[in-house]
Amino acid sequence: MAACNGLFVYHILGLASLVAVFYFSLLGEVDLRFPGLLPSSGASQHSHDASLPFVERRGAQLFLEGRPFYINGWNSYWLMDQAVEPASRHRVSDMFRAATGMGLTVCRTWAFNDGAYNALQLSPGHFDERVFRALDLVVVEARRHGVRLVLSLANNLEAYGGKTQYVRWAWDEGVGLTASNDSFFFDPAIRDYFKVYLKALLTRTNHLTGVQYKDDPTILAWELMNEPRCISDPSGNTLQVSRSMLLYRIYCRSASTSLSVRI
Repeated sequence: MAACNGLFVYHILGLASLVAVFYFSLLGEVDLRFPGLLPSSGASQHSHDASLPFVERRGAQLFLEGRPFYINGWNSYWLMDQAVEPASRHRVSDMFRAATGMGLTVCRTWAFNDGAYNALQLSPGHFDERVFRALDLVVVEARRHGVRLVLSLANNLEAYGGKTQYVRWAWDEGVGLTASNDSFFFDPAIRDYFKVYLKALLTRTNHLTGVQYKDDPTILAWELMNEPRCISDPSGNTLQVSRSMLLYRIYCRSASTSLSVRI
């Protein structure tokens, strides 16, 4: 009896398979991807107009159009790098599409690449327009998918140049106080390098929208550094209270109308 039941199930499955093949052959190509990862055609098409509001900060709380705004986000540091080359550019929109399909609304990503492969900043104050255009595209794709960005501005680690590259530039030009990587936090020459970079980024006019970064509500916040650490001062005073980092905060706030700056 069990054997007969098993054969009956196999016959049903076989018939169902034939019906499915016949059905899809009539319809032609069918997208079988999980629908939750695909936003509706209207939901992902956000126009680049001035009506998109900024997320605002009131004390420790974020607000959007008068209502509390809660971050549901992720980290994709590689977006600008992948947007440089045409062959990998599609990964940017693919990532945003998948993220919005899962209900994510904020993405943290790198807005720096100092002196490395596909560098944004080739040397202090000198930028590769091709890479800047890639970052422009990242901002546009984020907005098109309804995603806000947290842009990180430097790296504590050596990847993508990091504070090591700033120290090397100052040392090679004979203006650095020391070859220690921690001099990034207190060397006046390096602080000037970083200010020039910040101004170039904040006043960058996106070639696709005509909007300066500092005026684009897509950019939720600026992060001064990824994983900042000052090994020579285990107290944390140099990192958290030093005059240089306070100057960085003041400089960003005075140059930008967007939400916030954080270390």
